[in-house]
Amino acid sequence: MRKRVFTSIVVTVVLLSLSWIILTPTLFPVVQANTDASAVHKGFQAPGFTLQTPEGQSISLSDYEGQPVLVFLWASWCSICKRTMPGLQSVYEEFAPEGFEILAINTSFQDSLTNAASYFESQGYTYTMLLDRDGSLSRDYQLHAVPLSVLVGPEGEVIDVIIGSGMSEAYLRAKLTDIYGERD
Repeated sequence: MRKRVFTSIVVTVVLLSLSWIILTPTLFPVVQANTDASAVHKGFQAPGFTLQTPEGQSISLSDYEGQPVLVFLWASWCSICKRTMPGLQSVYEEFAPEGFEILAINTSFQDSLTNAASYFESQGYTYTMLLDRDGSLSRDYQLHAVPLSVLVGPEGEVIDVIIGSGMSEAYLRAKLTDIYGERD
């Protein structure tokens, strides 16, 4: 009797396993990883872009060739973004004379342009605000959450990619100090 129960359990497990192997591709189709060469990866060239300011001026990442740039994707409804931005302003004021630039790109395809522009202006930020109106930059940079901080070196290479609240004032200052070397 025990042998019969054991055999029946083994046969059942084997049949379930075979069924799983056969049905898996049907139930869970293969999804190709995004092989878009413009995705943001540390050590690779940053994807280029041209976006507009709220006033309509076109600005390209290539305009800052030879300078370090922080590409900061944000939204006016994002509390982490709002907590991060004052620290960015402080670092910007310190390093802008040496050529550092911050491009604060509002994800206006998923935000209110009015809210974003009024918030940015009311806080007195002096770095550049750009608009990703159609989400193309967010797709190129594979935005999955805001804020997304991408530090781009003077030669256009991605130095670091930070999702969420990791781009602190101290961390950015340390990275820029490494780029510019010790200052007097």
